[in-house]
Amino acid sequence: MSNNSTEENVKRVDLNSYRTQLVQSAKVFKSNWIQFGEHLTKVASDKLYQEWGFKSFEDYCREEIRIKKLTAMKLTNAYFFMTKEDPEIFKHSNLQNNLDLDAVAVLQKAKSDDNCSPDFYSELRSSALDKGQSGPSLARKFKKMIQEETQTPDQNFHEQNLKLINRLQSRIKPLDNVPSKFKEYLEEMAEFFSDQES
Repeated sequence: MSNNSTEENVKRVDLNSYRTQLVQSAKVFKSNWIQFGEHLTKVASDKLYQEWGFKSFEDYCREEIRIKKLTAMKLTNAYFFMTKEDPEIFKHSNLQNNLDLDAVAVLQKAKSDDNCSPDFYSELRSSALDKGQSGPSLARKFKKMIQEETQTPDQNFHEQNLKLINRLQSRIKPLDNVPSKFKEYLEEMAEFFSDQES
C-alpha cells in the first residue's frame, strides 16, 4: 500500500472516525503518548488494521502512522502495564504530560526484577508518577538501588572504608608535614580493602 493511497484513504473516511483520531494522535504522540498507546492497544487487540486493509499490525504501523514495530510495542506494553498496575492511573489529568514513556519502561523492568523490593518499587513509582522523573534518571536510580540491595554487608563495609581512605589520601596529599609512614599506611589500607572487594 503506497503512502499516497494511504493518505487518500484516511482523507476519505469520516473526520471523527477512530482511524482518523489515531492518525492525528500519532502526529503528536511524543507530547501525549498515553492517548496514542491506548489507541494502538485497541487497534492491535481488536485487529482493526484488518478492516482498514492491512495484513498485520506491523504493516499498519509502518505504512499508515509511520512508526517502527519496536516503538509500537513499547507504547502498547507501557499502556497495558500502567492500566494493569493501576486502572485509575490515567484519570489524573496531570499525568497526561508528566508521565515519561521511558520511565514506564523502567517501572516495568523493576516490577519483574526479583531484587527490587516492594518498597524500592514504590519509591520508583512515586518518582515517575508524582515527580515526573525522566526515564534515564529513573534508570540510574533503579540501578543504584539494585546494586545496594544485592551488595553483601561485607562488600558495603569494605567499599565505605575504601572511600574514606581515598578521601583522606586526597586531603593530605598537598600537605608537606605529613609523615611518609602515615601515607604508606594509608596505601596499605587502601590495598587491603580493594582486595576485600574483589
